[in-house]
Amino acid sequence: MRKSIAKEFGDQRPRAIVLDDNPNARKMTARRLRNKKFHVIECANPAAFHAEWIPGTIDVIVSDWDLSHEPDDDGDRILASVRKRDWDVPFVLVSGKLYEATQRAEVLEHLLESQGAGFVRRGANGIKLACDLAEDLIERRDLVLLKVILALRPAALAGAVIPTTSGQQSAREALEDLVSKPAVSHDAGRPLAIARKNKAKALG
Repeated sequence: MRKSIAKEFGDQRPRAIVLDDNPNARKMTARRLRNKKFHVIECANPAAFHAEWIPGTIDVIVSDWDLSHEPDDDGDRILASVRKRDWDVPFVLVSGKLYEATQRAEVLEHLLESQGAGFVRRGANGIKLACDLAEDLIERRDLVLLKVILALRPAALAGAVIPTTSGQQSAREALEDLVSKPAVSHDAGRPLAIARKNKAKALG
């Protein structure tokens, strides 16, 4: 694995949210991402996450699965709510309990197929694996889309208004509109990934 994907972001740092109610795991994950030049927002619960998350301003979300022993707060619910407003943001789900029941494994399989989430089992090397997967998922994202997002982001975070063909629009609304449309996906099923795979097969 390269030192960090941060070089792809030019003078901006990739932005991550780490959502985990375990303070030690949250801080260790955040520290590792910061060492890789990420700007990291730490959230201890779903309420804090929803207060911080703005579609298009975050490059990856790393979330614990079992956040508070309440089904409505599980990581898959966070993922589902994110996908309603951002079809493409890379999402890493972390859990040490997921395989304790067949039902959980079935839920994970559904998530991977339909929601574009990566999964890491908590345990030895779990934090390193989660951070490496976060970078991998960002790298798989369509680079054209990423460049447009990065161009809009400073204006969106500053609350600026930008000109459009029909007048003016807030940069934040423009950014949210961009990421809410399912044009591409970071996961293995996206068109660009398929094209590269087919090209590799043809060359091989």
